[in-house]
Amino acid sequence: MNTFLRTWAAALVALTFVAGCEKPGNDPEATGPDTQNPDGNITLELPADPQPQSTDFSHRIMLLQHTGTYCSNCPRLMSSLKILAEDQAYAGKYQHVAAHSYNETGDAAYSQAAAHLSQAFCSGYYPELTFNLTKDNTGTSTDPETIKAHTDALHKETADAGITAVSRRNGSTLSIKAGIKAAKAGTYRIAAWVLEDGIRSKQEGASEDWQNTHNNAVRIMAGKTLNMKIYGEKLDPMAAGETAQAEFTVEMDPAWDADNCKVFVLVNAAGTDGRYDLANCAICPLDGSVEYQYN
Repeated sequence: MNTFLRTWAAALVALTFVAGCEKPGNDPEATGPDTQNPDGNITLELPADPQPQSTDFSHRIMLLQHTGTYCSNCPRLMSSLKILAEDQAYAGKYQHVAAHSYNETGDAAYSQAAAHLSQAFCSGYYPELTFNLTKDNTGTSTDPETIKAHTDALHKETADAGITAVSRRNGSTLSIKAGIKAAKAGTYRIAAWVLEDGIRSKQEGASEDWQNTHNNAVRIMAGKTLNMKIYGEKLDPMAAGETAQAEFTVEMDPAWDADNCKVFVLVNAAGTDGRYDLANCAICPLDGSVEYQYN
């Protein structure tokens, strides 16, 4: 097992954020087309809510893989995650995110966003799999059955909140609107990250060529501060059935393959101890949308 001492450089990200709550009965989801304002900005419209009277949302947890191409032991966890991804019983239970943070040089999937995530949640031993923006992990085990058991323990039949989102590109600028509907009264944060698939970078310890292709690699986290980047912008307290929206603008790096990118939206709920726990997460295609997902 490798250990690695890291130092991080701060990264500045250009973005804007707008958030607000809507009371029950004032549904903000519209069905009209997106429009471009005279100033060139895009006005985004969220998908219509397919079940406006329901809060029975499907739930996904997050599996955060701490990895890097110079980590010769990391293919073991890659193989276990592949087994998990191929098991249809788990297809709707989780979303995988890869934080390439072990080595900056020689890893085309490395990012400052990944470095921040590993600094916050990784013990420093690679590979490591953590869950739901916590330091909860499977220890030194990369056994797929252990990962499945941990996923089962964290997965809920009904999520505390549902997520809808839409994204559009205008040149190098990516505009995102995300919506949340609370199934449970509480205080929430909402965040948006950009992930990229299909990144080719030679993986040390790889035994098969597919292990040289890296998917779900976090590229950037939208937010004004590191806390906002990771957990999201704090929304006003919400009653059950209430909705809220957030808008983000992210500048896409020309080194990324935009055709292989997607938006990862996550909602975190405040616990009784004041800490935020992941309530739900969803994937929105670039230049596409995702509606609320119900059971």
